[in-house]
Amino acid sequence: MPSNKPTVLVTGASGFIGYHVVRHLSATNHVTALDLGTPTAPHPEGVDEIICDLRDGALPASRFDAIVHLAALGGVRPSIERPLDYLETNLGGTLRLLEHARQHGTPRFLFASSSSVYGPTDGNPSSEDDALAPCSPYALTKQQGEQWGRLYTRLHGIDFIALRLFAVWGEGQRPDLALESFRRKILAGETITIHGDGSQRRDLTHVSDVARAVEAAIRWSGTGFEVFNIGTGTNHSVNDMLRAAEQWTGLKAKVAYGPEHPADVPATLADVRKAKDLLDWEPRKGFPK
Repeated sequence: MPSNKPTVLVTGASGFIGYHVVRHLSATNHVTALDLGTPTAPHPEGVDEIICDLRDGALPASRFDAIVHLAALGGVRPSIERPLDYLETNLGGTLRLLEHARQHGTPRFLFASSSSVYGPTDGNPSSEDDALAPCSPYALTKQQGEQWGRLYTRLHGIDFIALRLFAVWGEGQRPDLALESFRRKILAGETITIHGDGSQRRDLTHVSDVARAVEAAIRWSGTGFEVFNIGTGTNHSVNDMLRAAEQWTGLKAKVAYGPEHPADVPATLADVRKAKDLLDWEPRKGFPK
């Protein structure tokens, strides 16, 4: 018997964020999970799985009620050494998926953007209306992805919602992200290199809150192009993260402080009032102190 559940395509479904989003959405939606390879942990029963390279693979010839586009090359620092890869994957993949939505009549497109589009700030919370100043190829691909979304809203009437995610953390996070990198190096007895003095601050958003934000954006009654910050409105220093990793492992870290990285920003901090007002969403899980 056909399901009456909304149909949702999630790209990057086997990644850190994608895995949690698929699990959350599958309770109330018929989810198709798309990624380059099979997930390291199984998706819930009833989730359809497609292995596909967004750059040139065969996309499903189907209309969906919504597309949640999470697939991307991640990381600010590695993008500096591989700008063409980031352009081809992040921007090319986004455009190809927008074309799929246009051709098959998918009405809603959710795009995982990033707080990195803001660039350096004055320390005050970043609002969705602030000027953007990306400092890396990665951040630039996210800004340009938003611009393509705005264009497809104008030309083709697709509802495009960009969620600017602030430093996502939680179970299963990528090994290159600070918290997991710290934890692994402490356990291995390796030295952790921190660029700068560790006072840089990040708004740390739990992946479960991101999954809830995605669901709220799918169900949002608004139309057209829109951008939402998804963060907590509180930030923590890199040294705070280091101390948390020490507490989790019960071990003392070996630390070396080095020069600041040119692509790093002093602080990220989200103004989340818009998401609270329009999506009826707010963060539930804070970073442990």
